[in-house]
Parts: sequence; C-alpha cells; structure tokens
Amino acid sequence: MRRLAAELGVNPMSLYHHVANKAAVLDGITRLVTESAREVVVGPGTWQEQLYKLAYEFRALSLAHPSLIRHAFTSDDFIQRDGPMWRSLCEILRGAGLPEAEVEKVGAVLAALVGGLLLTEVNGTMRRLIGDGDAEDTGFALAVWLLIDGVAARV
Repeated sequence: MRRLAAELGVNPMSLYHHVANKAAVLDGITRLVTESAREVVVGPGTWQEQLYKLAYEFRALSLAHPSLIRHAFTSDDFIQRDGPMWRSLCEILRGAGLPEAEVEKVGAVLAALVGGLLLTEVNGTMRRLIGDGDAEDTGFALAVWLLIDGVAARV
C-alpha cells in the first residue's frame, strides 16, 4: 500500500478512504483486467470450438498478467459471474444443449478446473509435468479437450 501511495503521490492512509485493504485493491485490479478482456464472440463454429476458443482467451489473459492471475486464482471469488468470460461461457454451454438448471453449475466447475490448470501453467508446473520438448500449450490443449469431452458426455 505504501508503494502504491508513493506511485500515486498520496499519503498511504488516504488510500483507505477508497478501499478497505490491500486485498480490495487487488480484487479491484483483477476485476478491471478481466472486464477489459475481449469478449469472445459466440458465433461461427461448433460449441466445442467456441469453448476451446474461450479457454484460450482465458489462457492469454492469465499469461499476460501472471502475478495478478496467481492472486485471482487464490481468492475466494475468482469466478466473476458478472464478467464477459462468464457470460460467454454460459452462452456456449446453453448452445451445447445443457439444461438451464446445469449451465451455471457446469460453468463454475469448468472455470475452477481451467483456473487450476492455468495456475499450474503460470507457475511452471505444467511444463515440468508435460516436458520441455513439447509445445508450450500441449498440456493445456489436452486438458481443454478432455473437459470438452466431459461436457459432451453430459449433453
């Protein structure tokens, strides 16, 4: 908070007039970054292709902001149900033919699984597990197709 205040040229205590604590600042920044993410246009292509594309949009956001994503994935509410990625995810799942009663539940599980997967990629675990000789996204691509197959089995 002191570094942020110094960067802004204000007294550190004045920050607390606007935010409750450091976690609130990080949550706000996370929300700004995810809200500014490109919304996936759900259009041409099968729902499987659309879901794959959405997962890669989430991956690109994560790799562009690895420190922020580490924070987001460890916070209590990293799934922002009012954000553009969530809206796109639910639209894709509806298009896949999931019953409305299952859309949000399946969406939340997919978001949690992809979030955990991306955390392993951001911290380097995925590369160590899959091997340095493979393409950078080999493990991610495989995992996403496995998740898509799981959704297809529910439809």
